[in-house]
Amino acid sequence: MKRLFFTTFPFCFLLVLSQYKMMNHDKTIINNDTLLYKSTNEIVKTNHSFSEKEMIEKTLNNYIQGSSYNELEKLESAFAADASLYLTVKGTFKRLTPVDYINYFKNKKKGVYNGRTGNILSIEIYRDIATAKVEIFIPERKTKLMDLFLLKKLKGDWKIITKTATKL
Repeated sequence: MKRLFFTTFPFCFLLVLSQYKMMNHDKTIINNDTLLYKSTNEIVKTNHSFSEKEMIEKTLNNYIQGSSYNELEKLESAFAADASLYLTVKGTFKRLTPVDYINYFKNKKKGVYNGRTGNILSIEIYRDIATAKVEIFIPERKTKLMDLFLLKKLKGDWKIITKTATKL
C-alpha cells in the first residue's frame, strides 16, 4: 500500500497543479505545468551556457598564464594543433602555427613572470564555436594589445583555432 501511495502521489499532485490556470500579462491563459516547463527549460539553458563559458575561460586562462609565465605546455594546451595565428611580427604580417608562437617563449625561464598581464573582456558562445576578446598589457615595453580569438569545441574541449592581435 505504501509503495502504491509513493508512486502515484507525485502524479496526482502534478495533475491537480496542472488544473490551475492563470492569466498571462498579454491576457492569454497558461497553466502551472507550462510555467514549470518554461522555468526549468531556462535553468537548463543558463547552466549549460555558464559551464561552457567556464570551459572557455579555462582555455583563455591557459593562454594568458602560459604566455605570462613561459609555461609552454599550458600555452600549447590552449590551441588546436592546426590553429592559425595572424600576427604582425617586426612590422610584417605573418601567419603562424601554435608551435611558431610558442617558440617566442621557449628561451625564457619557465614559471617566471615575464610582465605580461591578460584580462578577458568578452566571450560570446554560439553552440560549438565562440569568440573572445582579451586585453594584454606589457608594461616593460609600454604596450597594450587586443587579442581576438575564435574558439571551437573539439572532442569536448574548447580550443583556440584562430588568433589575431593588434597594438592599442
